[in-house]
Amino acid sequence: MLGSQAQVKRTRWQWPAVTGQLKRLVQGLLLVLLTCQVSMSQAEGRPVSEYNIKAAFLYNFSSFISWPEKAPQQDGEFQLCVLGNDPFGEALETLSGKSVHGLSMKIRRLGAGAKTDTCQLVYISESETKHLARLLSKVRARPVLTVSDIDNFVKHGGIIRFKLVDNKVRFVINVDAAERAGLKISSKLLSLAIIVKEDQVTAR
Repeated sequence: MLGSQAQVKRTRWQWPAVTGQLKRLVQGLLLVLLTCQVSMSQAEGRPVSEYNIKAAFLYNFSSFISWPEKAPQQDGEFQLCVLGNDPFGEALETLSGKSVHGLSMKIRRLGAGAKTDTCQLVYISESETKHLARLLSKVRARPVLTVSDIDNFVKHGGIIRFKLVDNKVRFVINVDAAERAGLKISSKLLSLAIIVKEDQVTAR
């Protein structure tokens, strides 16, 4: 009888570890599924919108990156904010309401000069290229994931830049900028990225 009770206790103690393993497994499968769906659609001759793919990556970025516990949020929302002209169109609407780290994703489209204090992820449109340095200075060292298509984005301190390689969407991650923002990036996501450090990009 005592042995059975001890076994139950051990089983209960192991649950958190098992739950964590299952969560990581599910996340890994989601990331693989994303890349497979993109490849299959291209292979079968059904063109996939570039920004549909990028929108899917934005969701995966938010799922595979951890924010500090004290990162600002509002009303239980994970806010994905677009600064400048929105190139995604309806593609982002498919992400609205999805769960990210226990928060409901909300899409916000912001004009020039708008505050990003409650945004966890900020996509900076190419329309804001001239204002890039100023925009990045506002979020520097804050727990905000910055993403863009702008050339030299990571060189100016941005965290993730989309890049087309052989007509496929790839992405570059500035790991120093991510660390400065207090963001922790999953090794699974890093394995799919082009990794750069600030001493590398500033030397170019």
